[in-house]
Amino acid sequence: MEYLVTGKEMQAYDTYTIEHIGIPAPVLMERAALETVRCIQEALLNRKGQKGTGRVLCVCGTGNNGGDGLCVARLLADLGLDVDAVLIGNIQKAGRETKLQLSILEKYGIYPFFEIPDNTYDVIVDALFGTGLSREVTGAYKEAIEVINARKAYRISIDMPSGIDADTGAVLGTAVKAEETVTLAFRKRGLYLYPGCVYAGKIRLADIGITRRSICGTPPGMYTKLTGAGDAFPQRKPDGNKGTFGKLLLVAGSESMAGAAVLAGYSAYKAGAGMVKLVIPEKIREIVQKKLPEALIQTYESPERLSQEEEDKFLDNLEWAQTAAIGPGLSVCESARRFVRLVIAQKSKPLVMDADALNILAMDGEIQKLLKQRNKGAESNVILTPHMGELARLLGVRTEEVVADEPGSVREAAKRTGCIVAGKSARTYVCEADGSMFLNTAGNSKMATAGSGDVLTGIIAALLAQGMPPRMAAENGVFLHACAGDAAAGQAGPAGLTASEIAKGLKLL
Repeated sequence: MEYLVTGKEMQAYDTYTIEHIGIPAPVLMERAALETVRCIQEALLNRKGQKGTGRVLCVCGTGNNGGDGLCVARLLADLGLDVDAVLIGNIQKAGRETKLQLSILEKYGIYPFFEIPDNTYDVIVDALFGTGLSREVTGAYKEAIEVINARKAYRISIDMPSGIDADTGAVLGTAVKAEETVTLAFRKRGLYLYPGCVYAGKIRLADIGITRRSICGTPPGMYTKLTGAGDAFPQRKPDGNKGTFGKLLLVAGSESMAGAAVLAGYSAYKAGAGMVKLVIPEKIREIVQKKLPEALIQTYESPERLSQEEEDKFLDNLEWAQTAAIGPGLSVCESARRFVRLVIAQKSKPLVMDADALNILAMDGEIQKLLKQRNKGAESNVILTPHMGELARLLGVRTEEVVADEPGSVREAAKRTGCIVAGKSARTYVCEADGSMFLNTAGNSKMATAGSGDVLTGIIAALLAQGMPPRMAAENGVFLHACAGDAAAGQAGPAGLTASEIAKGLKLL
């Protein structure tokens, strides 16, 4: 697990390290600069064939980030490199540490420029703002960023690309487009949220002496997982059987969307479910059986209503299953509504709701009440997997409002429903009403394809069926889905993937 911190959280950890642990600010600054110098040396080695030659420009602001940059310039001079420094802003308003670094640098005989020279550089170090920026970049700072981006040098940002909001990843007017970002102590949220992650380039985490010991009180509110896809699967007992590895009841598919049932069922098997029983319309039975002969099947005749026999059989199958999932390709017909009511009423069964099950939930107040009653006074075992459009319908707002604050919208949906919510977007967020949020940072744009969400539903449901706790199943399922997409993308062409290829990517992990 890797923490993703906000600017405010990082400031608190920095202050605690200095004032309570007792590591002086200049020591932290020196360590930050040393890590940045290592990065610069590697860049020079790649560009020039040796790390001891090359020309470097450090573009510095007057805050602590600028102090880091001035310290970098001094260390590079010690290594014998040709280095220039530029200072943007009023040095009289600078902090004590930054003024100290400037004083030391001038004793080296290096006096900063006040605008970027018209010289050729191999590496440009961006040390303008760091995590402290909260308003749009204007004036001399904007001009400096535009010049940095126009140069052909390798651009390295310290802590954050200047112009990127450390909390949201938003571009505050303009921003440095870095090839590499050396982020200090903890990873910042804005480096992993769009569009900030596009500007960050390769992210290098630098240990500068602010560690988990510096977290005083409440830990950071967001975290991610960067490696270990194989560890996200449940361990399989060597003496297990098909029943040991979970029985899943999956309500999916409709006359025009048989493929959704196949994709979800196939993915559940590939994620380790021992037995999958599909509940599908009779009209698509033949298609589904040909595509997924491993699955058990219950059918129903009419989208308009379930017969008493069909309903009784469904309840028997719910009793048989350890987990239920509902929604992929289901439609919003009356029979689908009835299935949604029946699975929600079965409180003991962990449940995944996706696609049309979410649309039914959004349009039916009685079902919403039923879901709240299910979750009342108990830890939820229901996982909702909406994309941003479905999330907007659940919240009764426009999609644009949800997209403007995706993590906040996901948390609001968790509060209203009492469920675990996995909000799907370019980044997927998993949270409950209270507590920290998981941000998935794996995956790629090739996964933006029809049926991808059906695959995710199957994966999460399979993990639940194997006994994984619901919150963990949601997080691991999202991560496995993304890692499978990355594995499949490595074997695909330059454009997109099919959902089937994503599901098959599970075997590559």
